[in-house]
Amino acid sequence: MPPFAVTEKDGFLWGRGINDDKAMAAAIVAATLELARSQAPLTRDVIVALSAGEETGGSAGARWLVENHKELLDAEIALNEGGGALLTDDFSKAVAVYVGVSEKVFQTFQLVVKGKGGHSSRPPTTGDPVVSLARALVRVGEHRFAPTVLPEAKADFASELASAEAMYVPAMRRAIASAPHISPADDAVLSKDAGYNAAIRTTCVTTMLKGSPQDNVLPTTAEATINCRILPGETRDQVRAELVKVIADPSVALTDGPDISDGPPTPFDGEVVEAIKKVAPATYPGAVVVPGMSTGASDSRHLRKIGIRAYGVSPGASTRAEGRAAHSAHGPDERKSVKWLAPAGAYFREVVRTLAM
Repeated sequence: MPPFAVTEKDGFLWGRGINDDKAMAAAIVAATLELARSQAPLTRDVIVALSAGEETGGSAGARWLVENHKELLDAEIALNEGGGALLTDDFSKAVAVYVGVSEKVFQTFQLVVKGKGGHSSRPPTTGDPVVSLARALVRVGEHRFAPTVLPEAKADFASELASAEAMYVPAMRRAIASAPHISPADDAVLSKDAGYNAAIRTTCVTTMLKGSPQDNVLPTTAEATINCRILPGETRDQVRAELVKVIADPSVALTDGPDISDGPPTPFDGEVVEAIKKVAPATYPGAVVVPGMSTGASDSRHLRKIGIRAYGVSPGASTRAEGRAAHSAHGPDERKSVKWLAPAGAYFREVVRTLAM
C-alpha cells in the first residue's frame, strides 16, 4: 500500500505509522479537544506532549523536555504508547488489555573489521574483512540469550491460554508454573513465535551493513550495526560481554552505540490500573487487565526516571497474528482494523476522563 497516504481497504486503514504511533496521537488530540470543548471541571491538568525519536534517544523529544523543560511535564502520571488490547485472530473480541509497566533496554552495538583494501580483481586469500564480519554475524544471529519468564510475560501467557494456538498452550502452562525458569523444551516451542521469544529473552539482530563505497574496490573496513533489546534486570555490559564471547574473533571490534537511557518499571497498582479495570469492560467485555512489558522503546523511560508514573495505555487493538505479519509497527504494510478504531479511542478517552474528572 502507499506508505504516505491513508488507504481504507478490506476492513483496515493502511499507511506508515498507523500502528506506531499516529493512531494514538490522533486519539490523544481527540480526547483532549473533547475535554476542552465540554468545559467540564477537571480535578487535574491534562498535558499533551507529542514528540518523536523515542527509539533514537529522545534528544529532540521527551528526553530533551525532561532535561531542559521539566516544568512542562510536571505530572503525577503519564499515559503513553504501549499496552493496548489483544484480540482473537478473527478480530471478534478482546482477550486481554495490557497496561505497559516496563520495557526492554535499547542498545546498539557496532561491529567493525579492518582490511587492507585494494582492487577487487585481486581479492585477498586470507584476511578478508567482509568474510570475518559475516562469520561474526552468523554467530550472533544463531545465538540465543538465556530465557527468563518475568512477571509481565507470566501474566501475558496466563491471559492468552484460552485463545493461543494449541501448539503453544502446554508450554505456556508449564512456563507459568515454573517462572522465572523455563525448560529448554518449552523455550524451544515458545521461541518459534517472534512475540513470545522477545518476551522471554534479550535479543540482538543485525539491522545495518556497510562495506566498500564502490563495487570494484576492496573495503578497508566492513561494518555492521546490531540492535539489542535487553530484558529488565540484565545490563548492557553483560550483553556486550556475551556478544564478544559468541563472536570469538579478536579481529572483530565491538563498540557501544549511544546510551539512549532507561528507567525503572512502574508498579502495576494504583489509580491508573483501577481506572483501566473500571473502564475496560465497556469496550472489551471479558478481557483481563494484565501488566505488560514493551519489547520496543518508548518515552516512558525518561518520565519514570524523574518520578512520573508512566503507563502504556494505547488506544489500539490487534491480534497476535498481525504482529507476526508485515502489518505491525515499522512494517512495510502497517494497518489497523477499522472496526476497532472507534471503540479503542473511546476506551482511551474514558480512561483519561476517569483520571481527570
